[in-house]
Amino acid sequence: MSPRDTTVADARARTRARASIRHPVRWVGSHLGHRRGVTAAAPEPTSTQEVLDRLCRLQISTWTYGFDHESVRHLGPMAQDFAAAFGLGANDRHIDAVDANGVCMASIQALQKRIAALEAELARATAGAAAVSAPPTEKKGSNNNQ
Repeated sequence: MSPRDTTVADARARTRARASIRHPVRWVGSHLGHRRGVTAAAPEPTSTQEVLDRLCRLQISTWTYGFDHESVRHLGPMAQDFAAAFGLGANDRHIDAVDANGVCMASIQALQKRIAALEAELARATAGAAAVSAPPTEKKGSNNNQ
């Protein structure tokens, strides 16, 4: 390893150490993750609908990090609750952005399926209502002018 490589590696390590102290971002291996990560202890959801159901049960809170100005507010679930619901990420003290995004995408898919089912049901109901309210058609060969 050349002296320059050592210097770059040392600089990266120092930057990561400073970032872990001052900012809600952390390094996970070679990946950048959000400090509110999750754990893998909870059972895995088996469907997008289950993910949506779990997401709907999460309490959403606001907070301020100790290093933020008091006017800076954040919104979301607590990492421990997220970990208990989904069992994703490295621990129950952080929510990694990739996990939060995955939960959001699965929930969007579940909502889209619900919308499609409701639209199909509405189309059937509208067609049924149109058939009921349509005037009766005259049968051939019958005489209604008696």
